[in-house]
Amino acid sequence: MITIHKYILPMLEETETEMPAGARVIRAEMNEGFVSCWAMVSTDAVMVKKKFRLYKTGQEITADTNKLKYIGIANVHVGMDLGMHVFEVMS
Repeated sequence: MITIHKYILPMLEETETEMPAGARVIRAEMNEGFVSCWAMVSTDAVMVKKKFRLYKTGQEITADTNKLKYIGIANVHVGMDLGMHVFEVMS
């Protein structure tokens, strides 16, 4: 069965999250104080780790940009407003 699930991403520049194999990440944004992403997943698939990168507006992108898929922005307020751009790292 295909459903949409929400995943919380740690506020780290580089992170991994377990999702069902073949998950298609469709959106990322700030939600209830957390950087969250939503993915279309098969509930029957085995779990695998997906990699994500978060970059602040103006921060140098050090990864291979051909392997980054933009999925959204999380506007974070920690003493000042930060735009955290969320990318899925494609293999």
